[in-house]
Amino acid sequence: MKFKMYLLVSLFFVAIASFAQKKSLNVDDFDNWKQIEKAQLSENGAYLVYEYNPGNGDGMLVVVNVKTKASDTIPRGYDAQINGKSTFVSFKIKPEIAVRRKAETKKLKKEKLPVDSLGIYVFKTREIKKYPNLNSFSQPIEGGEWLAYKTILKTVKSKDSTGADKKSKAKSDTLVVVYNPIHKDSIAFLNIKSFSWSKKADRLLLHSEKKKDSLIASALLYFDATTKKTDTIFNSKGTITKIAIEDKGEKLGFLFSSDTTKIKKYKLYKGTKSELTELKTNRIKNLPENWNYSDKGNLFFSANGKRLFFGNALFEGEKLKDTLLNKERATLDIWAWTDKELQPEQIVNSKKEKNRTYQAVYDFSSDKAVQLASKIIPDVTVLNNGDGNFVLGADDESYKRASSWNALGIKDFYKIDLNTGEQSVMIKEQEQIWFGGSQKYAVYYNRKDSIYYTINLKTNQQKPLTKGVNVAWYDERNDQPNEPSPYGIAGWEEGDKSVYIYDRYDIWKFDTESKIQPKRITQNGRETKKVYRYLQIDNEEKFIDTKKQVLLSVFEENTKKVGYVYSDFNKEKTPTVIIEGDYFFTAPKKSKNSKTIFYTRQNYQQYPDIWVTTTDFESPEQVTKANPQQINYKWGSVSLVEWKNNDAISLQGLLYKPENFDPNKKYPMVVYFYELSSDTYHRHYAPQPSRSTINRTLYASNDYFVFVPDIIYKKGLPGESAYNCIVSGVENMIKQFPSIDAKHIALQGQSWGGYQTAYLITQTNMFAAAMAGAPVSNMTSAYGGIRWETGISRMFQYEHTQSRIGETIWGNLDAYIKNSPLFYADKVQTPLLMMHNDNDGAVPWYQGIEYFTALRRLDKPVWMLNYNGEPHNLKADSWGNRKDLSTRMKQFFDHYLKGEKTPEWMIKGRSNLEKESNKAY
Repeated sequence: MKFKMYLLVSLFFVAIASFAQKKSLNVDDFDNWKQIEKAQLSENGAYLVYEYNPGNGDGMLVVVNVKTKASDTIPRGYDAQINGKSTFVSFKIKPEIAVRRKAETKKLKKEKLPVDSLGIYVFKTREIKKYPNLNSFSQPIEGGEWLAYKTILKTVKSKDSTGADKKSKAKSDTLVVVYNPIHKDSIAFLNIKSFSWSKKADRLLLHSEKKKDSLIASALLYFDATTKKTDTIFNSKGTITKIAIEDKGEKLGFLFSSDTTKIKKYKLYKGTKSELTELKTNRIKNLPENWNYSDKGNLFFSANGKRLFFGNALFEGEKLKDTLLNKERATLDIWAWTDKELQPEQIVNSKKEKNRTYQAVYDFSSDKAVQLASKIIPDVTVLNNGDGNFVLGADDESYKRASSWNALGIKDFYKIDLNTGEQSVMIKEQEQIWFGGSQKYAVYYNRKDSIYYTINLKTNQQKPLTKGVNVAWYDERNDQPNEPSPYGIAGWEEGDKSVYIYDRYDIWKFDTESKIQPKRITQNGRETKKVYRYLQIDNEEKFIDTKKQVLLSVFEENTKKVGYVYSDFNKEKTPTVIIEGDYFFTAPKKSKNSKTIFYTRQNYQQYPDIWVTTTDFESPEQVTKANPQQINYKWGSVSLVEWKNNDAISLQGLLYKPENFDPNKKYPMVVYFYELSSDTYHRHYAPQPSRSTINRTLYASNDYFVFVPDIIYKKGLPGESAYNCIVSGVENMIKQFPSIDAKHIALQGQSWGGYQTAYLITQTNMFAAAMAGAPVSNMTSAYGGIRWETGISRMFQYEHTQSRIGETIWGNLDAYIKNSPLFYADKVQTPLLMMHNDNDGAVPWYQGIEYFTALRRLDKPVWMLNYNGEPHNLKADSWGNRKDLSTRMKQFFDHYLKGEKTPEWMIKGRSNLEKESNKAY
């Protein structure tokens, strides 16, 4: 008994010591926290390959034998491709970060920068091969055991008899090596500009190009790896571009021009390696006058190889050279009220429009070509990988101008016959349409009456599908002053016999001929508030296979539990639960030729590590553990909380708590928000530097509470709605959790959350500090502004979307002023930190400037961080800026909420002259 007591006491002190040794996360920990990325299975399901990357530094590629769990790591490997026969994986290898850092700091020229190498790992032997100076590589997606990679060969300048360099320049050649890593066969080709594998065979098309003076000699080579034979199938003076080879490697196509001018007129060649013929433009039905083949479009084959798709456009030829001096030119944009797109939007879209091509197709069996797209119907979507009878055309020209303010992305949709080019309108003024895999029927949601309709693609007859079914097919939780979007469809039954449509919770089966009564396949969704959604694990499927159990995801709205279920799509019954719990599961990914699948499982405490199992989900095994060091850090926990807002409406939110917090102590709290966030209850937040918002884990680890309330809105009252939900939630948390220090609570939000932060501090002094990222401060000036990233007007978002005013500025000026923080800046008593970057393409940064200058004029404590050249949120790869923002935000909150020392930049700012030399932390 004494021994047992001694053991218990010892264990108790070990536990206490273990806890005491745990440390709080800091910004520097972000560099070493690992992420698992780009995971994939070999087609036979035997191998798992993924990247294992730190926040900043050299990552690695990991190869795992799924059966034996043996693994190998390749330092700095990334962008892996597993071959179709599951015998090897090829990948790029980055130079060491120290080498890249040295080269960048030396400001070396591009040609002298360190470049990637090619890596090849053979699964059976676990052998790794590396090849330097990689330019690019590719391999057949489903083919055999070959790959091709391009490298740059640099020849050194020759010396004369005195040892000095000769005047001739150093020469570089491109070398493409076609290689079989299993049998170690290889063949090399010089002066290859581009190459393309067939998808399902080891057949390779290579475009060779040699330049002499101003002349170019081009050749097209065909390599068949099964015979190891290379044929030159085309050879001429001129330029080849856009080479294409069909899936089996039997047919091919390319563009060719013998012109020596900069603007070239191309010919299209198509056929086989033994018989190539030119498709003359006068044989293309419906081709407008002066149109020709365009090198800006894609050249590709249908999946069955019977059709070749290409792009045409107006051929304008060479333009006359401008001989004017700069001062003699007039350079301006003309804004006209009749423009369908504002000038900034036209500028943003100018490159796309200059390079626009119009889809056309050639049919090998009929030896006919037709123009599919036109100026009237410019946008064409090729369906069913080009194997069907129709393509989908769309035109939004009539609705572009009004979209600046009505927020409607509506179009007219056309059915275009692939054989004749005949265009017939299907529906007008709608947002979306879905074609069945057999192209017998299409389905669309009619925004005018909220009913789904089928269209018989042969007769064009329409029938209402969902009429009479007493269910809302649109977003029931939409609180914006616009048309709610439909939930969409899950897919089709083989032969387009049935279509499966979502409501908020369930999946419904509808007979496309309306002869059979609709069936609710998932019987308990609405009753139990469970949301069922179809999981497509076969990327190539055209139909949902109803002959077997169908895999769905399930999400419980109230508890936020997530899982997988099996459903019988031929019956109305409650789905069978496979896995369900207090986690968030990602959609499973299946190997092509086996039952092996993998998925990730996460919650606040657990990183989304990879689990491997089979499609029957028996005995899933965790095969990764990304961050074992997490056990050494204080992490905290999260709870799902509920309260009623000021309108007595029940809301949910998330409360993150410090690890083992002491109920007798007081802790500061940061309140973060962005509309509805409680559904993220089971999400994991790895320690990462901020792009704009707080890292919840960092703050919980540093003895903060973090509260994330849901917000619901009333039309015309976005600011007041936020106040009613957020302030009521904070007051409720203080009552529920006395450990929260009511005097030391802060706000933090970005974009729409930044606006709400800026607004709230004009209405209450209950917060000790606030941080607003990219806030709109003046709705009257923002209303008429531009979203510079897209060039579109901002009017629509105030009248119909997120800003929720619901009226024009002249229709309700009061609402615009009432909801604008700028006009109440004199009421602000809360110290405010803002971030607003000068390349923000969503919220013009003058909105932050207006608020900053107003508060500065009023002698309010305010700071604004402008990360030069950064967009709305800091770029993902701007690691230095992200760590800087994380540091300054935490210094700001630590000072006002914990009483820690004021950093230098908060006391006296930082002069522009010190920008490069003093962080002023």
